[in-house]
Amino acid sequence: MQVDKYQGITAQVSSEYRSSGSKFYGYLFPINSAEDFEQRIKQYKEEYADATHVCSACVIGVDRAYQRCSDDGEPSSSSGRPILHALLSAEITYVGCAVVRYYGGKKLGIPGLIGAYGGAAKLCVEKATIVELVVKETIRCTMHHTEAYRLYNFLARQKDVTYITAPDGTFEITCRKSLTRKLLSDLNNILTLKVI
Repeated sequence: MQVDKYQGITAQVSSEYRSSGSKFYGYLFPINSAEDFEQRIKQYKEEYADATHVCSACVIGVDRAYQRCSDDGEPSSSSGRPILHALLSAEITYVGCAVVRYYGGKKLGIPGLIGAYGGAAKLCVEKATIVELVVKETIRCTMHHTEAYRLYNFLARQKDVTYITAPDGTFEITCRKSLTRKLLSDLNNILTLKVI
């Protein structure tokens, strides 16, 4: 059976860290994909266009295999890597973290930057409510409206499956990732149903 449980968060958390006049604002947030992470970082860069740097990191996947970090112009490995370390140390995944820096007039040096960026991220992690979550997948399918009762009857008997019906009659069926293969097999046995 495929493992689909992980430790993560369901709501954004923020923090503030100060060092030698510089202000570091940390934001820890749940994400679903690398694209989701990129979009969030783009939003922070637009919202804090007057900031000196917006450094970031993310961890994605039940096995935490996808890891990415950015120093955003700070010296190499002085900001993104400490943020990533805070996420990995907490053993959480499907999370992104951005730390926004406003320069305070005094250089911090590499150790100071590592402490500040990592400290802002760690404060976010400490404030976050970490919970066990499940990776889910959505299957889209359609069938003639006169036969839809077959699908409704099938779905009524399923545990751990939710669904919505779009205005165009398309069904969006969501289940935990480990159940997707069996669900697809069962759906394909329903006459006139078409998985899209």
